[in-house]
Amino acid sequence: MIIPTIHILLIEDNEADAILVESDLQQAMGEQMTVTHVERLSSAIELIHKKSFDLILSDLTLPDSDGITTIKQLREHAVSTPIAVLSFRDDEKLAIKAIKAGAQDYLVKGSLTEGVLARVIRYSIERQRIEESNRRAQKRFQTIFEKSPLGIALVNLHTGRYYDVNPKYASIVGRRVDELIDISHADIIHPDDLQSYHDDIESFLNSGRVDCKIEKRILHQDISVFWIKISIVRFEAIASNEICYLCMIEDITERKQMIENLHQLAAHLQDIREEERTRIGREIHDVLGGTLTVLKMDLDWLSKKITAEPMHERIKLLYQLTGEAIETARRVSVNLRPNVLDNLGLLGAIEWLVRELAQRTKIDCTLESTISNLSCHNKSYETAIFRIIQEVFINITRHSNATEVDVELVEDEDDFVITIKDNGVGITKLQILNPQSFGIISMNERTQQFGGEFEISGIASQGSVVMLRIPLALVTCAEEAIDG
Repeated sequence: MIIPTIHILLIEDNEADAILVESDLQQAMGEQMTVTHVERLSSAIELIHKKSFDLILSDLTLPDSDGITTIKQLREHAVSTPIAVLSFRDDEKLAIKAIKAGAQDYLVKGSLTEGVLARVIRYSIERQRIEESNRRAQKRFQTIFEKSPLGIALVNLHTGRYYDVNPKYASIVGRRVDELIDISHADIIHPDDLQSYHDDIESFLNSGRVDCKIEKRILHQDISVFWIKISIVRFEAIASNEICYLCMIEDITERKQMIENLHQLAAHLQDIREEERTRIGREIHDVLGGTLTVLKMDLDWLSKKITAEPMHERIKLLYQLTGEAIETARRVSVNLRPNVLDNLGLLGAIEWLVRELAQRTKIDCTLESTISNLSCHNKSYETAIFRIIQEVFINITRHSNATEVDVELVEDEDDFVITIKDNGVGITKLQILNPQSFGIISMNERTQQFGGEFEISGIASQGSVVMLRIPLALVTCAEEAIDG
């Protein structure tokens, strides 16, 4: 391994002292170092601009400089080179001043034992190297902090106090950096999101987790509203009794708007689909169903007029097939646009779905309800709820192998809740998260139309549970009357 040579600049106007220092270094370090000796500060500064040195050893008293001024001038021209002071004065106060001025060490002439000077040189160089590395790391961090495309702030979440804020953070929240330092972290949050923000922060602080992500609205001083995503990470303590958190924010307003536009588009497409289903269902019921009914009546008339075989038997077969076609047309029409939703309302339609599932599949179905009436202010929401339940029943029929299905309709504090349980094979988490599970995706999209919540879970061999929450503000419920 090749040991690098250490280049030392010695500034000493006393020739005898200079010879002693060079001799001591030569004995301790040999060919590992070179010494360049000058007697004046001006000569040293001239050399510093021409050549790189690993260490500067300097007396404080020189022909053209004296005292702490010597260190200050050297530090001005040799910013990153370690400086060690060689002085005949054993003065602690002077030593402290020299260190504060930029010196790495303060050595007293005549008190250095053999090898001490060499060790001090190595320690000074290594200490300077570490300090320089730390300075570069700090500069890199500061550059990243200042130039980051993410808004970054150091915050005490317990008090809401900002310690530091980068320009991007200030830009996103519509404030100046100095303004943010004087306010609380919660002051940027939209008033309507403030309680949920405090709840989320309290939950995070009490959970013991090291990071979390939340999405909230913020209010600019011009009353404009923006969405931000806040990523919070526990950071090193600023003070011994304070815990700091790194809060990174990203403006997601445009993303939220795009999602909202997609939801509106999905809702619009659902409306168009339902309108088209209604039109097709009506055509099938009124036109095709009517035509088939007339045909069936004529076949019945023919069967009475023509009694000769085999023509009579043929007419009877056509009569039977026409009846089956009428029933198929009726079933298709009902599936396209169930008239029960129009005739019986939402609650009656749900009851009809449960009965229809039991009759069609022979599954043991039960319906428990604490209400006698249910309707939505927006009829398209009723259709969405009906379709969700219909899709759940289709999935149960196709995939669950269930023998029992329980449906519960209850009203809690904030929502009307529809719970559907089966005792089938149980849906897996992998199936729930599968991007190809279009039925689940469709049910989620329908739920988002009216601001509800759709949850599905399962346990292997024990069945699945679907829970649909509908905000009470959207529905009208009437509780069952209790006799007595």
